[in-house]
Amino acid sequence: MFALRSSMAFIVILSVMAAVMLTSTEAAYRKPPFNGSIFGKRNNVEYDNAKAFSAMCEIAMEACQSWFPQADSK
Repeated sequence: MFALRSSMAFIVILSVMAAVMLTSTEAAYRKPPFNGSIFGKRNNVEYDNAKAFSAMCEIAMEACQSWFPQADSK
């Protein structure tokens, strides 16, 4: 009788702990904001990288034009 009672208490405690753990994981989940969640949201870091890359390309184009002048075609 004592073993049955203790095993039943263990099962009840285990099920309560499982229920608490499941509800805590649901509380931690949060939906992403809708703006940018579909198409992706860009931050300034990406634009700064693009500006730096375009500046490097412009410098390279100027250097190549001065080193390798193209003859004007008629």
